[in-house]
Amino acid sequence: MHSAVPRRHGATARKAAALVAAAALSLGAALGTATAANAAPSAGTISDASFTWGLSGEAGGGAFFGGCNFLSAGTAGDTGSSRLWTEADGFYSTQSGNVTIVKPNAAGELQQPTWATKCQTPQGTAVSASSTTSLTKNAVVFDGGAGTVAADGSTEIAWTGSFTVAFYGGLTYWTATDPVLTLDGSGNGQLTATASGYGTSMEDMTQWVPIAGREIVLADITAAATDDDGLTVTPDYLGETVTTAGTPQSTTGATWGSFPQSFVDFQQLTGQSSYWYSSGGSRDAAKPTTPLDVSYELTAGGTDPGTDPGTDPGTEPAEDEQDIDVTVPAAPEPETGSFGWAFTSAAAVDLGTATQAGSTFTADGSLNTIAVTDTRSGGAGAYSWSISGSVSDFASEDGSFSAGYLGWTPSVSEAGAGVVAGAPVSSTLSGGAGLGSSATLASSTAAASAAVDAALSLVIPSDTAAGDYSATLTVTALG
Repeated sequence: MHSAVPRRHGATARKAAALVAAAALSLGAALGTATAANAAPSAGTISDASFTWGLSGEAGGGAFFGGCNFLSAGTAGDTGSSRLWTEADGFYSTQSGNVTIVKPNAAGELQQPTWATKCQTPQGTAVSASSTTSLTKNAVVFDGGAGTVAADGSTEIAWTGSFTVAFYGGLTYWTATDPVLTLDGSGNGQLTATASGYGTSMEDMTQWVPIAGREIVLADITAAATDDDGLTVTPDYLGETVTTAGTPQSTTGATWGSFPQSFVDFQQLTGQSSYWYSSGGSRDAAKPTTPLDVSYELTAGGTDPGTDPGTDPGTEPAEDEQDIDVTVPAAPEPETGSFGWAFTSAAAVDLGTATQAGSTFTADGSLNTIAVTDTRSGGAGAYSWSISGSVSDFASEDGSFSAGYLGWTPSVSEAGAGVVAGAPVSSTLSGGAGLGSSATLASSTAAASAAVDAALSLVIPSDTAAGDYSATLTVTALG
């Protein structure tokens, strides 16, 4: 879809300018934090609030594998492993509820990209990982926000919805949900959200672990110049130090800095951490934050300190009466139900005696059925769960071999709506990732019970020492 996204409050020019300014940031120009005098907004109620933000140039930059990094509206589904997204997955979206993904065309007009154009510059050429100025400049737009401005100018605005940040064509991705902007009367504050996603590693891409939601700071903000229409500010990055658990931060060069500490800590789980602070790499110039634009309707509702509302100086106070009505609903029914799981048999899984097949030995078996019982209620999407497993290396008195030689094909039965089996995992000798790292057995997007099974397949080298081998399966359930 190439239609222009409708804008509100007459703020189109400001939002377009903020988005295009990302190019200047990536070149290291105009990199100072906004320090304009803060014309504090009037006290009142905020409605119809929107914000537009591209996070960083790198969030729309070329990737050394997978085409590019990109933003997607909504919460993406589970790929089941670290792999490239495809159009057929249906994960990529430019519209989800209050959330829209946009990027400028050659004329600077914000438009919704498509799967085919998401990795293109405004001029229509493919972004290049070899250039920190070759960027899509995509951004996320949240609409429908609401909040308040207090008498001292402090502001709070909340939005409902999610967007997903995918790097390397989807090899690693995470989601931010329900952002909240808070500023004090001096324009200092934060943009926070609940972050979730999947964990992997560039050193071991066989890892794929669901990450439970946690609140993080998306952006630290200093001296934002606010008024009755909104604000435009470049969140803090330049010169910000961060503690890292992997690649150390580089503190040299014109564009060194970092996203907030809680943000980087979360990215340590996703495998993206070094892409959100200066690491001394060739992409550092694309990592600084891009301008954040917020616009809204403000209905004045505050009073001048020291003035008695309803009093006209020099006259007697006026009096009037007004009824106040309220309807109190019946107390909600308490939440019922529970989530649990268990193996239906405590017996060890026996793969039998391996048989020779060319240059390998093979053995097959079946995982003991896992019974998932989920009786929670609360409507579609209120609950979800996932079950994953990994295997230790096999060992005997005479030797050992890698857990990666074992694979499985999960299946589900007696399953409620929303339950899906995990992707098959094959032995490393068959070109797969094996079960040495965690792999998904089954997951559900809703409260639903199921029987979870898996066919096991072992492929080992024919020169493996004879013996009776055993391993331990560790199963993890999140619900």
